Amino acid sequence: MFQKVRLSDCIGQAYYEVFWDLEEQNHFEYWFKGGRGSIKTSFVFAYSVWKLTRAIFEGKIVHMVVLRKVKDTIRTSTYQDVLWALDLLGLRDFWDTTVSPMELHCGESSIIFAGCANQQDYKKLKGLKFAKGHVIAAIFEEVTEFNGEPEIDSIIQSIFRGSDEGICLFTYNPPPSKTHWVNALAGIETDKELTSRGNRLIHHSTYLEVPSQWLGKRFLEKAEEIKRLNPRRYAHEYLGECIGEGLEIYPNVEIRTITDEELAKFTQVSRGLDFGHVHCTCYSESFYDRLSDTLYVFDEIYSPGLTNATLARLMKEKAGSFPIRADNENPNLINELRMLGLNIIKTVKGKGSKDQGIKWVADRAKIVIDKRRCPNIASDFQLYEFKRNRQGIKVLEYPEEPDGSASVRYGNEPIIQHKEIMFVSRR
Repeated sequence: MFQKVRLSDCIGQAYYEVFWDLEEQNHFEYWFKGGRGSIKTSFVFAYSVWKLTRAIFEGKIVHMVVLRKVKDTIRTSTYQDVLWALDLLGLRDFWDTTVSPMELHCGESSIIFAGCANQQDYKKLKGLKFAKGHVIAAIFEEVTEFNGEPEIDSIIQSIFRGSDEGICLFTYNPPPSKTHWVNALAGIETDKELTSRGNRLIHHSTYLEVPSQWLGKRFLEKAEEIKRLNPRRYAHEYLGECIGEGLEIYPNVEIRTITDEELAKFTQVSRGLDFGHVHCTCYSESFYDRLSDTLYVFDEIYSPGLTNATLARLMKEKAGSFPIRADNENPNLINELRMLGLNIIKTVKGKGSKDQGIKWVADRAKIVIDKRRCPNIASDFQLYEFKRNRQGIKVLEYPEEPDGSASVRYGNEPIIQHKEIMFVSRR
């Protein structure tokens, strides 16, 4: 006998938008991050079980694979999550459960669980086959436990081999380090907007968007206690923020939209260019407000493999005849861009100029970067960190500078070196 269940009673409002994106399958990968109590795991398992069972009721033979790095944790985590979701949706009676092997079956369809901790686990995944049907969903629970994007890609290739449809769902609490591979891959934004990166959609949520009755009084009281006693811990554990590990070179970065009203006041625009040989070519536009000691970064060209003609055309559309300060290590390329009609000025550089420039940028009261207009530069600034040595001690030497940082630094060279010649440019 069917039990009538309202999906709105099972899915938090913070997930409505991503629910419809999943239904339309606009992306292949869905990354769910956030703090404690954000019910991201609950949503992922509820939606996946619902999607799978619905397909079975439509007469399809389909499967779902649930992964944890260490399989010994599966029985008390992901296996219980699936059972919880079945109970929540009133679907438990349609599934047969076994513990050895740890699987669930509905006719010829199944939900299987896998670990990925050693070669034996990988061998099983590579040999994964179903007599009938195909995988339509894979869940990577606590994806930060995995070793990186190559490992994830290899597992996905094995799971979805021979299938032209399906989705991958990832859940995790963002690690504190901004340079952790997951943060570098999925970003560290914590706003409520869905972030799309190609075939990947990133969703961030917190307990503040969850109905209080779902969490309980004790949870909320504990969260408020941590917020009062240890704001840094609260920001990481409950808000899912990448608080860093004290290694940030630019701790003064503020990522936000720069308004049109603010842009209209930027009368002295600095333009910088970092050539891409191995890395990306990056052109940037910024404005330094002396009164507030704030550096605004609001435009970019950021791409690998640009031809000189393409680069010149793109920069001319933005800079016109205004000066662009470029890395002086490639004079032939500078001359070619000049011949293509650009006003390129070589940076002066000199001994210690790189360290001086990075320190000048880092010492500003704020670096405001518009992530919509220049997402790559925003990422470069947020992820640029000092290294640790083998003893775990911070090494106070600037590591290889990212393209976005170098471009902004070149553009502001006259200010950094206290040369007050500026070029007026109303946008």
